[in-house]
Amino acid sequence: MKRVSLFQSSPSYLTVFFFLLLFVFIAFGSALNNEFLSWDDDSFVSANRMIQSFDSERLFQMATSFHTGNWYPITWFSHALDYRLFGSNPAGHHLTSILWHGVNIFLVFVLFQRLLSLAKVDFYSADLFWAGIAAALLFGLHPLRVESVVWVSQRKDLLCAFFVLAGYLAYLSYANAPDSRSSQYRYGGVLFLFFCALASKPMAVTVPFILLLLDIYPLRRFGLKAVLEKIPFFLISLGLAVVTLMAQRQAGAIVSVEQLDLADRGLNAVRSIVFYPMKVLWPVNLTALYPFPSQLTPASLWFSGSLSLIMGVSAFCVWRAKKRQWFWLIAWLYYLISLVPVLGIVQVGGQAAADRYTYLPTISFFLLAGLGLFRLGRVLGQSAVPRFLIGACGVVLVVGLMGLTQKQVKVWKNTETLWRHTVQVFPERLPRARFFLGTDYLNRNKLADAEREFQTALRMNSIYTEAYNGLGLVEYKRGRLQSAEKKFKKALALNSEFVEARLNLGLVLFDLGRWSQAETQYLQALAQEPDSVEVHNNLGLLYYRQGRMQEAEAQYLSGLHKDFEYFGLHFNLGNLYRAMGRLNEAVAAYRLAIRFNARWAAPHNHLGEVYLELGLKDQAEVEFTAAVAVELKNESAD
Repeated sequence: MKRVSLFQSSPSYLTVFFFLLLFVFIAFGSALNNEFLSWDDDSFVSANRMIQSFDSERLFQMATSFHTGNWYPITWFSHALDYRLFGSNPAGHHLTSILWHGVNIFLVFVLFQRLLSLAKVDFYSADLFWAGIAAALLFGLHPLRVESVVWVSQRKDLLCAFFVLAGYLAYLSYANAPDSRSSQYRYGGVLFLFFCALASKPMAVTVPFILLLLDIYPLRRFGLKAVLEKIPFFLISLGLAVVTLMAQRQAGAIVSVEQLDLADRGLNAVRSIVFYPMKVLWPVNLTALYPFPSQLTPASLWFSGSLSLIMGVSAFCVWRAKKRQWFWLIAWLYYLISLVPVLGIVQVGGQAAADRYTYLPTISFFLLAGLGLFRLGRVLGQSAVPRFLIGACGVVLVVGLMGLTQKQVKVWKNTETLWRHTVQVFPERLPRARFFLGTDYLNRNKLADAEREFQTALRMNSIYTEAYNGLGLVEYKRGRLQSAEKKFKKALALNSEFVEARLNLGLVLFDLGRWSQAETQYLQALAQEPDSVEVHNNLGLLYYRQGRMQEAEAQYLSGLHKDFEYFGLHFNLGNLYRAMGRLNEAVAAYRLAIRFNARWAAPHNHLGEVYLELGLKDQAEVEFTAAVAVELKNESAD
């Protein structure tokens, strides 16, 4: 019987890109109404002064900083460009992330076509085309993508994936280069893209191993050259891995063995290998945090079942490889290798798993799905009914995934919706989520709700120091200073190194007029955290209140030496100079406070008052007018 293609035509790549992008916007477009989250978005964007300009000092910081415990200059540059274009409006930042995701799923489509062409799979070109469309849509519209796309802080996921996917395509081109000169240029391009991927997120450290997998299949490059050419990739990966571990340890992000022993990490790693494919197949109850299983032991069903599945899948893939169907084994090994950095053997953060960890590792599953869909079409034959059924099932699946994704995007609308959803899914298992929700309520002065969440967190974990600190802040905002003092002292009794609680205790003691005790707390906090600008600021305020002007000035200047752009220090220094009669120095300090925080009316008002004292009425009027304008602008923004 003469075989015919299931589909008769293949649109151009440009048409495909916009076609895929349309689906991405339908699924993720409502994220344009989402807000910045208090979970990392402040340190990455909204309160990150490093990305708020493009001067040479800022660019140097982006290139060399280990801010947030990692090195990813390309991610910082991307956020800085967004800030230049959109300022603090989250819609623009979300738009950029959606566009990057659209580009990535287009690259998945191209990679699918390229891999199957090299593998010489028996497809007609149009079938290959639509199989790639299916794989790209299933990957791109899956609800597991939501965390990476709509959480602005995860721009690094999207950028890393872009350079990794582009690097795979460049490597396939290099391996098939027609001559040595062309080959050298293409090899340099692969190395450059790999470096850019690492400069976006360290997740790309496994890329050299994936390139070796591609050498095995579909490239079938067996030889010493294929191994030796990976040495620069491995050296770069090793160097960045060491630097990243050092930076994360210094930032306190790495969980110690005492907090989570190696046996538990190994058990959870085995469980995670199965957990993610289960979420791919059944993407419900997706949350920002997942708890560790309460009873995960070698004899538990979770572990024994996961290990059995891993061994069974591995055996099946090896069996198929012996039958010369290498794609099963390569896809499985790609998943396992890509997942290694986030399996938790080196535990960073307190989560047992995360949706964002699936962005790159699960791509192989969706490539297999696209391949399987059209192999099914071949098996069912060429009649119109099976073709219609395949198409109808594909449409239902895509629409279903889009619906789940749109629902999940709404979960990430703001901090409250995110953590309310998380505690609904795991009401009694995530004290950290309760704490985050309570903190959001606290920041919005919903004190009763904040107190309830902190108390719930403590019921789940009676030694949760951050929750005691949160309760102390609730009491402080209510004006119950003695009660707040007890809460902060309780937090310090559990963890004497908890600098934030010590600072808060000092603040309470300051307000109670027990200044010597407040000074003791501040000095102890400074000994524990010598680089804390906030401690210098609080000590300066204390000395100013006591009339110890020179000591107050010394604290303010010490703080500015560590962070010259801390606008609160400039403002307080201006107040100090004004009280000392050093009006010209006060003017300079207030101007710096305005320079580093243009949305704060108080420095304008104080500067205007100093101008009046200097007899400069016109300048004073300008500052008072500016203060009114800032207040009106802030009110309209709220």
